[in-house]
Amino acid sequence: MHPFPPAADLQFLIGLEVGQVRLAPWSTHFDFADGGSIAVEGPFEHLDVDGRMHLHQSGEEQDVAPVFLRHLLRQEITELESEPTRLSLKFSNGAQLRIWSEPSQYENGQIRPPGREGVLLVF
Repeated sequence: MHPFPPAADLQFLIGLEVGQVRLAPWSTHFDFADGGSIAVEGPFEHLDVDGRMHLHQSGEEQDVAPVFLRHLLRQEITELESEPTRLSLKFSNGAQLRIWSEPSQYENGQIRPPGREGVLLVF
């Protein structure tokens, strides 16, 4: 487990628009329209525009329920909160993502800032 950076170090995420959501067998990737991405290999929670909570990648099994992440496409990140074990992102349509960094010998994901090749923030 690696803690999330403080919110001050993640302000570059504000204003980024989700251009693509990619589902892989054991991870989900949020690619931004202007470059950069967040790859989540651990659990995360998506609160959709109606306030319904959807838990993803929890436990050893892949997601098998419907995926509502399409609602994040073309939405900008408007706010963020960062704690050592949780990153919360709020979007322009009211949806939210809550990403956890769980205790483990493995990383739970990475953040690639746009326009900064070679910079990788591991959580």
